[in-house]
Formats: sequence, C-alpha cells, structure tokens
Amino acid sequence: MMSNILRLNTTMAAAIRPRKRYWRGLAVAATFVCAVVLSRCGGGSQPEPTGPRLSIVTATLPNGVSGVPYGQLISVSGGVAPYQWTVSTGTLPHNLMLTSNATSGATVSGTPDLSVQAAKFTVQVTDSVQESAQQQYTVTILLSADSLGLSADQMDFGTLPVGTASNSQNETLTNNSNSDLAIQRVAISGTNPTDYSQTTTCAGSVLAAGESCTVAVTFTPAKVGPSVASIEITDDTAGSPHSFALIGAGAKSGSEATLSATSLDFGNQITDTTSAALAISLSNYGTAALTVSSIFVSAPFSQTNNCPPSVPSGMECAIFVTFTPSATGISNSTLTVTDDASDSPQTVALSGNGVAGSCSPKGFPCHGLNPSCCAGLVCRQLGLRAFCEP
Repeated sequence: MMSNILRLNTTMAAAIRPRKRYWRGLAVAATFVCAVVLSRCGGGSQPEPTGPRLSIVTATLPNGVSGVPYGQLISVSGGVAPYQWTVSTGTLPHNLMLTSNATSGATVSGTPDLSVQAAKFTVQVTDSVQESAQQQYTVTILLSADSLGLSADQMDFGTLPVGTASNSQNETLTNNSNSDLAIQRVAISGTNPTDYSQTTTCAGSVLAAGESCTVAVTFTPAKVGPSVASIEITDDTAGSPHSFALIGAGAKSGSEATLSATSLDFGNQITDTTSAALAISLSNYGTAALTVSSIFVSAPFSQTNNCPPSVPSGMECAIFVTFTPSATGISNSTLTVTDDASDSPQTVALSGNGVAGSCSPKGFPCHGLNPSCCAGLVCRQLGLRAFCEP
C-alpha cells in the first residue's frame, strides 16, 4: 500500500486506495512506512486511532469440497498497518493455509484432501501498535458438493447515512440433493447484529429436492463506520451450519473528513538526517465526495501524499510525514488539511527532537544522507566513495 507517492499538486492518475468491499476503504489507520516491526523503525511513536478500531470484516467462510481448490479472502478494517496474521486457536482443515498480506488482508487457500465436520479455528490480526482483533470461523470439508446451496457468500449493502434503512436484499437457499432437507433455524449473529433485520420463509421448513426458500435482509446503520454480521442457518445436512456474511457501513450526509490521528511524535532524530515516514490516513465517511484543496506543513517537517483533489465516499488516501531537524532541540509544527468538510481545516500536531549524532574525523567514510562529519567537515564524494573532508 506505498511506494508510488504523489504530491497533491501533481496530476494524479490513481490517487486513492479502495479497500476490499468498501471497508478497507473505511479504515482509519496511521501507518509506519517501514518493512520491520515497530520497535525497530527508529524514533517516534504512533498515535491511537480516532476512528473505528481494528476489526476483521469477513464474518464467515464457506464450506469446501475435498479435492477441489479453495480460496477465500479475509479482509481487515481500521488499525495501523502493517498487519500480522495468525491462526490463534484451532487448526485449518488439512492442506489449507493462511497467507497474509502486511498491508491488507489474508487468504485461506489450498486444496483440502480430507473431509472434516465443522472445523473451528480463530484468525487473529495484529497491527503495528499491537492492537489485535479476532474472528472465529467454522468450515466443513465435504466429500461431495454441498446439499444446501446459497445464492451468494455475502450481502454487501454499501454505504448508507446513519439511521437510514436499506432496500431489502434476498438470499436464496436451494436443496441440491435428491431427498428432503430440513431447516431448523435462521438467525443473525456476528459483531453488529442489531444493524440488520431479516424475514424468511426458510426457518422450520422442509425443502423437497430442488425446492428453494428465501431470506430477506435489510441494513440500518447505527453508527459511522463498518458494520459486520452474518446469517447462520442450522439444518440437517452434513454441511450445517451454513452461513453468509452481511457487510455495510454507516456514513454522515455530505462530505466528511477524518484523520487517523491528531498528533505525531517523531521522538529523537539526528540533526541533518531524515526520519522514517509516519503516515496519516484521510478518510471520507460522508455520502458525497470530499474536495481536498491543500495539504501543508512547515519545516523541519515535510509531507508527500497520494490524495486526489476529490476523495470519493467510502475511500481514503495517505499523507506521509518526515522530520529533518537542522538543529538540536524540540521542533513543533502543524499538518493542515483544507477541504470542503464542515470542520475544515483538519490538523495534526507534529513534534520531534533534534539530537547531535556521533561524528567522523577527516578522511573517514561518510554517507550523503547521514554525513555525521565533525565540525568544519563535509561529506565529499572522492572517487567511488564519500569521505569527511574540509
């Protein structure tokens, strides 16, 4: 999620980064631009997120069939990338594995080769400020195709103003076997079950071979941010319980701007050297596009960003800030984002402490980005190498 960084006043061909199924785009996250764990990234500290917390937004995983390739994405919302993914309890069905992406989600994939009934396991994601979220899954690996067919693995309701009810969406359950199939229960579960309501002709029914029934679901968000739940179906087949995910998000009317933190502290930084970048995300939780007119910070801090002039609803962009002290002592500044949201401008307080580094005497090797030459000397290129010279 960061090598191609564009300045705001340049032409931007691909300026925003959506998240899978909306909700990675609704994440509120401050991100270290490092390829190592937080404790090794150098000075500075990450702020607490001010928006929705870290969460796994994939509520369910479908059943699989032995000998048939399986691949399902698990998506994350919020938190501070990079992410680390693990199976914290239980085990995946045989021959399946969890493959993680440090800047987005994880995938459960492989070709299962042993049947298993209702295997339970918990997937955990941990971000770079050591906040964690977990989601338990139940997956059955069948010897043949599932008797109860679902028309979709999930319902995606998109972004709605808080308190506004969606149109109803229908899930069709079909008996794909040659005998009767009994459905005992249909219920809403998960993280935000009260945001959803359902009516159904399925619960307590018996479907003859080839017959179908429906589950109708509506979404009414109670808060800004992602909302995750699932419908669980209990029946008399080998694949029971079956489930499908419910995904939606609440938003404010019009454009809205949320920065993932109100402050960044770069800690100690050697003078005349540049810190690792700390990233602030700018998210639009509104129902209309957010028009960004400027992003500004003064020296000894600087910023680059991948924010476009217009950030669509449900999307985010990133602002990368660095600290280059020219003198020892505390430096303070303010990152200012000006846009058409009602609370514009949004600001982030910046601080850092310039410290003197050890120096090298005349004739010792140096590096152009970190000269560390003693007083009166500068880092000069001599042949293929650089040395401290007058």
